[in-house]
Amino acid sequence: MAMIIKGGTFGPVATNTYVVFEAPGGPALIVDPAAGSRAWVANTLATHELVPEAVWTTHGHWDHVVEAHVWADQGIPIWAGTGDEDWLRAPAPFNPALFGNPPPTPGVEPARIFADGDTFGVGGLQFTVMHAPGHSPGCYVAWDRDRGEALVGDLIFAQGIGRTDFPRSSPVDMMTSLERVLDTLPADTRIYPGHGPWGVSVADAEPWARMFM
Repeated sequence: MAMIIKGGTFGPVATNTYVVFEAPGGPALIVDPAAGSRAWVANTLATHELVPEAVWTTHGHWDHVVEAHVWADQGIPIWAGTGDEDWLRAPAPFNPALFGNPPPTPGVEPARIFADGDTFGVGGLQFTVMHAPGHSPGCYVAWDRDRGEALVGDLIFAQGIGRTDFPRSSPVDMMTSLERVLDTLPADTRIYPGHGPWGVSVADAEPWARMFM
């Protein structure tokens, strides 16, 4: 069966939140619960009669994890890749001016922490986790090879790449990660980034990324 990905954009820096599932009436994955996304996620789950199995955070920056505690409080496990665990446990904007000086955000303890090459499943969907540091140390891509879909976070956008001028960012690591992911993902893979348009192909996104490499 195909993968169904519903997306919405929320918060002070227009962060994308996704609900990912195989079919209505089954399990779902919540991805990067941004500020103000709670009602939309809840409505999407209810509309499609979905049961959230986990929250996947592509990395630990505040705008991607700010509402993780909302779902953790309901007993839904939080999944993340290794590298940004401290930001999940104590979310705090590393650049308060960028986020409008928001109030303190409750932290969460990840139920599962993944490393490069690990896999996870949600229903019949099977993702391979690829470590892609640069934007932050704990940036990860989750790729379903069979269905040609990839949750890419802030690694690569439809027309650009993630910033590397934040604390703990690394331009060198970013270039390595981009080369690896662009070499690994087939050109027709559809990407779902943390900001901007989603569902574009790697082939369409790559020329824009190359302008920054």
